[in-house]
Amino acid sequence: MAVADANNTDTDTDTDTDLESDQRQQCIVPSPTSPLFHPEWETLLPSTDHIRFFASVDWAASPLGPLSTWDAALRLQTFAVMSDSQAGCLYWGPQKVAIYNEAFVPLAGKAHPMLMGLAFEVGFPEIWPQIKVVFEAAEVSGLAGDVYEIELFVERNHFMEEAFFTGNFNPIRGFSSKVEGFYNTVHEVTKQKITQRRTTLLNRMVGSTRLHSENYPALLMTLLAEYERDISMALLYEIDDYSVPGSQIVNLRGQIAVPQNHPIAPKMANLHNSMEGIIPCLRQAQDEIIDIPVDNKFADIPWRGFSEGSRCISILPFFGGGKLLGFLVVGANPRRPIDDDHHQFMRDLASKVSSIANSVVSVEEAQRRAEQLEKKLEDSDKKIRHMAQNATIGMLRLSVDGRILWANDQYYELTGKSIQAVPQRFQFLDSFLGEDLENAVSAWNRLSEGEEKVSVELRLKKMFIPPIGEPEPGCITSTSFPYKEDGRTTSFMMYMSEISALKWAEQAEARKAEDAFEAKKQQEEFIDIVSHEMRNPLAAILMSADSITKSMAEVREREITEGRLLVALHSNVDSANTIVKCANHQKRIVDDVLTLSKLQYMMLAITPEPTQVQELVDSTLKMFESDLQEKKITATASAENERINADWVSCDPSRLTQIIVNFLTNAIKFTKDESRRDIRIKYGIATSEPRAAFRGDITWAPVDSTSASPRSSLDPDPGQLIYLTFSVEDSGVGMDSVDMQNLFSRFTQANTKTSIKYGGSGLGLFICKRLAEKMGGEIGVVSTKGNGSTFVFYIEAHRAVLEENKPSAVIEFPFPPRPKSSQAGSKVPLKLDLSNIQVLLVEDNVVNQTILAKQLIKAGCTVTIANHGLEALERLRETRLWHENLDGKKLDIVLMDWEMPVMDGLTCTKEIRMLERTGQLIGHVEIIATTANARSEQLQKALESGIDSVISKPFLVNDLLKQMRERLSKVNVRAAPPRVMTS
Repeated sequence: MAVADANNTDTDTDTDTDLESDQRQQCIVPSPTSPLFHPEWETLLPSTDHIRFFASVDWAASPLGPLSTWDAALRLQTFAVMSDSQAGCLYWGPQKVAIYNEAFVPLAGKAHPMLMGLAFEVGFPEIWPQIKVVFEAAEVSGLAGDVYEIELFVERNHFMEEAFFTGNFNPIRGFSSKVEGFYNTVHEVTKQKITQRRTTLLNRMVGSTRLHSENYPALLMTLLAEYERDISMALLYEIDDYSVPGSQIVNLRGQIAVPQNHPIAPKMANLHNSMEGIIPCLRQAQDEIIDIPVDNKFADIPWRGFSEGSRCISILPFFGGGKLLGFLVVGANPRRPIDDDHHQFMRDLASKVSSIANSVVSVEEAQRRAEQLEKKLEDSDKKIRHMAQNATIGMLRLSVDGRILWANDQYYELTGKSIQAVPQRFQFLDSFLGEDLENAVSAWNRLSEGEEKVSVELRLKKMFIPPIGEPEPGCITSTSFPYKEDGRTTSFMMYMSEISALKWAEQAEARKAEDAFEAKKQQEEFIDIVSHEMRNPLAAILMSADSITKSMAEVREREITEGRLLVALHSNVDSANTIVKCANHQKRIVDDVLTLSKLQYMMLAITPEPTQVQELVDSTLKMFESDLQEKKITATASAENERINADWVSCDPSRLTQIIVNFLTNAIKFTKDESRRDIRIKYGIATSEPRAAFRGDITWAPVDSTSASPRSSLDPDPGQLIYLTFSVEDSGVGMDSVDMQNLFSRFTQANTKTSIKYGGSGLGLFICKRLAEKMGGEIGVVSTKGNGSTFVFYIEAHRAVLEENKPSAVIEFPFPPRPKSSQAGSKVPLKLDLSNIQVLLVEDNVVNQTILAKQLIKAGCTVTIANHGLEALERLRETRLWHENLDGKKLDIVLMDWEMPVMDGLTCTKEIRMLERTGQLIGHVEIIATTANARSEQLQKALESGIDSVISKPFLVNDLLKQMRERLSKVNVRAAPPRVMTS
């Protein structure tokens, strides 16, 4: 019986869908009298050269036919793409025929102008196989198909460029409700992609310990050969160690792409007078990097990366120990411009090669000296000691039982040990850090067991003082070998070379990389916050506007009466007020971001002008009058000293107002839900010690030393310097000491739930702090959890022209009870062709919750509200889905917000899926996520948590209803799970 009912339901649903489709087509198709049906409709397009080119195309020869035969849907989409200032292309019909705007021309590359009117497969044959899959998937799902970092070769700047693009193909439905075309938006990400590739190469050079060995030329060329696009050819020349000034010999140590014995690359030559191959160019590059054009000298080179040869060759000198060590010759990427990014890459590459070569030279130099000293050892101990004492490396001779027989001064200087110490067994091990002692003992054991040479890297107890930063343990490389007489080991020699500076530099590079990663992470978190705060109000704006636009049609449908018009008017006023509030919220977020940008790039100037403090405070408070009245908050403003109301001071009123507005906004936000709602503003003047003007144990924000005070040589007499003091006290929720620690930091709020419950970007107080500092002041706070907060600040100002005294101002706002709005409109039934869908709406934002519930009820749905995930689980126990409540309420679908207090949407979804697996919930609960988190990684995370589908805020209710119907229709055709029904 249950199956039969299900089949009947499917039939009814299909019938309803057909009727709804017919009605939708009747409503949407334009009237035949519309200008869209004019035979020469293209004349309505903007009059530009590109439009004239578009009209001149032989469309009759294309699959779309003459312009006069195009249907209204195609004409509408053509108007949309041609008016778009962003790059866009419309692909229409089964052949995906291209129609694109002027901004898309550079991205079309050599395909333009032939691309206009061509099928995608013909215009872009090289990428058609991979894009075809995107078209097909988007056509089936109805969702936009994304392409990420797709590679194209664009002909611009007179050559073919390597380029990468990211975009999507958005399916477009015609009046038949079928997908008839795709709108392609795209933006270029070439710079990021190329920079990432080059940075990976440089990081691998820094991170590879193998490169710091005698065989580094071969290892370096092997690594460079892996990046054939940016290194199309390469030569590595080293200067002979025994060369003397005036006759330096260069030796070819490595080559990429250049054949053996090619004229451009002699194996050995005199750097100062040879005219062979590349050598004259090396002479020019002894002091700095140079670029040379590719000429006949480079003929017959099988260039790597691309078929064509490089247009530019860069010669990179590398140095170590204050001298020139050699040259790296690099062929540039032929499909990238020779611009600032190219030159920076060459500079970074030269720096990394210099670092590698320098470390190798240092080790080789130490080994060479050690070998020379070992040879001298055979002559006499006296000669050895004499040389050892003058060596630049630490040397010591050890007995077979581990006692120091002798050591040079450099050893004692390296280790910080006293030369007068009584020799003891293994006393030399005491120089090393405890964590490295095991490695030192292991090296000694290997040496004692007969190993001919043992090298190890160890840290010292003696601290190394770096150029910047805190002291850290010094570091040495130790090379040890046995000293033999008559074939028998009589002692051991140990040489130590200090590498503290090199290790510190390597760690500094690693720290820079870590800092860059952390900065990127903070930027992504900030973008998520701002995106969430911008998109959430958009949902309320769209739904409120949608409600307004439909109100007159609803009134006409139910016969116009004065009462119905009044109800519609009240409803429209409420919706308009919601739009204004949301727009103001978005404006504040945008203003914060713009102010932060100006502060970051030193573009924000302080402009003092004569100002009366009382007038400034009163006008600022007046801005919030309606908001204060609505939330029943009493606000007062008063002067600490009567005289200040008559004084004129020189300060920047705009920036001063910005700080007070931010403080008031926060005070209102954190006070509006409290039983006592008071805000008090106090202001005054101090002639010295401005901190003393404030009461209480104030926590002052640390001052940023880079913030500039507005003083200049044009400022008034320093004797007229004064301080303006301000405090904003509220009776809100207050904070504890932990909340106040990060209060004035960028992108942070008091705690992790502040953004979710109260909103905001985390920028406001940070901007206030920087503005106060730029005006020569400071900012602070005193607060107790549950007892409100007081934010204080002061700024520098100067006496200005005095005016007559005015009375002190104390402003209070009374709040009479507001009349209750009429609810008559909610009783009017709305005739929509929908079944009575039972909806559980899980949303913490009261504005979005109210508006969405109202719209769903108008659409014929029955709505149950839950304010967070935990409450949603309680509502599910009241439905017949719960295994112990088969006679409970009916529930068809759940609309789940993501960011909520108590329990967020993803956690709640995981709990629901767990209850289904354990049998406590019968069947599958359909869940659609309604979220302002819109990045692709976030949407994927939602689906992985068990969400069935996602709709991103802002959205229209009709789009949501459509998705709900689609999800429920899929559920209806699935086999229903077995249930036990009781009478």
